[in-house]
Amino acid sequence: MLVLNVKKYTPLLAVILTATSFNTSANSGYDFISGGFQLSSFDEYIPTALGKSYDYTTGYYLRGSWNFYNNFFAEVRHDSTSKDSLSITQTTAGLGYFHPFTDSFSLYGLVGVDEIDVQFDINKFVHQADISISSMNGYVGAKDNALTVELGAKFNVLDAWQIEPAIRMADYDEKMYELRLANTIRITKNIGLEANFAHRALGANTFGQVQNIREMNYQVGMRYTF
Repeated sequence: MLVLNVKKYTPLLAVILTATSFNTSANSGYDFISGGFQLSSFDEYIPTALGKSYDYTTGYYLRGSWNFYNNFFAEVRHDSTSKDSLSITQTTAGLGYFHPFTDSFSLYGLVGVDEIDVQFDINKFVHQADISISSMNGYVGAKDNALTVELGAKFNVLDAWQIEPAIRMADYDEKMYELRLANTIRITKNIGLEANFAHRALGANTFGQVQNIREMNYQVGMRYTF
């Protein structure tokens, strides 16, 4: 099984920070860092604490991309949301290649590793149930990772507005797919506003029965382009 450690990708983001070039064409969309707020909405209520269920979680997202050689780039994405005792984290890291057709349009492909981590904070459960058992402190949950493949495009609708439609698959025991539409509106030469939308579907095997969990997430944040 592949193991993904987010901390080891910190040097990648550090290298990105040293980049200085900027181009307003669609092909400049592979050198940036971004982050902001994320709201995840599910198609059914999920348990978030003792006696509680909600159909949403909130948190943050981070993303970094580095066009390190010719048309090759490396990318890391990380989002983490929570509600009450429940936390859901997903991280994607991979290498990609893009082909520019014009200054305002390019297609890309990416291959990498995806990791999902779902955890419950037992400390909060114990507190809510008024139980005092030290052995129950900590977290319980599940973590898994899989190979992932993505195909997408980047093109400028206007000089200051770039959109990025993409589809991604991850080879978990029950396959996951993601449809994503990213929007970046340039405010200054290097600063942009992001408004992203994504739909994910993942099959979860529970007591021998496969259940499809569907998520819509909405992201609003800032991007710094080099």
